[in-house]
Amino acid sequence: MKRIFLTLIISLICLGAASILFSFAKKTGGNTEIGQGENYYPSQLPSSGNAFITASLNSNFIPLRNWTVEEPNILAKAAGVFDPNGDKFLYQKNIKEKLPIASLTKIMTAIIALDNLGLDEIITISKKTVMTEGENGRLVIGEKLSARDLLYIMLIESSNDAAVALSDAVNDFLSLMNKKAKEIGLEHTNFADSTGISAENYSTIVDLARLAEYSFTQKSLMWQILGIKEIEISSQDGKIKHHLLNINKLLNEVNQIIGGKTGFTDEAEGCMIVINRIPNKTGEYLVTIILGSKDRELETKKLIEWVEKSYVW
Repeated sequence: MKRIFLTLIISLICLGAASILFSFAKKTGGNTEIGQGENYYPSQLPSSGNAFITASLNSNFIPLRNWTVEEPNILAKAAGVFDPNGDKFLYQKNIKEKLPIASLTKIMTAIIALDNLGLDEIITISKKTVMTEGENGRLVIGEKLSARDLLYIMLIESSNDAAVALSDAVNDFLSLMNKKAKEIGLEHTNFADSTGISAENYSTIVDLARLAEYSFTQKSLMWQILGIKEIEISSQDGKIKHHLLNINKLLNEVNQIIGGKTGFTDEAEGCMIVINRIPNKTGEYLVTIILGSKDRELETKKLIEWVEKSYVW
């Protein structure tokens, strides 16, 4: 009888402890590991109709870290390496600081264009478009290009002309950019134009990790384009050719990179978002982000290499 009574008491104690741990996990977004604190990315996305994102972000798988590997010396104003599967930043520096993002803006520009334009919709290039600051793209007044072709030109060569051509084809484009930012939970992000020229285009590493994850899972065409090294695009009549070379130099240096977007203005300095595969983990990837860097490619490469040496999945 005493043995039964003791067993019952122990069972009740265990149930109580489990209940407390479960309650704590809910309050901390599933993070029960002591000392992680703000290493964790906000685990709950607003409802987006995409079960994969929610399941991925809530899985909370934590890779093992080799603490003997020294962190790289990153001089950028802010940086982060985000693991969507583990819902965690593996590296972070000033991840909540609001900074100008230059042409990383064009990720949102592409999202809004894909939401509101048919890929085969024909757009005529205006004088206003060609007069936009920046030389990449080399569009010609009066030439006709599809929305798909303009996406290629904008994303591969970071053409401001192509960004303006796409945004001018949709009513209230800028308003839609900021509305979309709120919908997907970018709490500290603002868009002032579709190109990234203005320093009022700003965000944080945390928000950009969310934007990259959303665009990668919801707008896969964008990242297919961002992974292309070289391609030729023609106007609708075939008379004008645009030979595009991807300005992301790391595509030729780091094999596991799926794609990436670069940015630069005097105010923002070098910016970069890269999505790369995790070696030996099919279908899993990391998001590496750099803001305010004197050498965005070098610092991005340093972080990718450091993660490979430091973590075991």
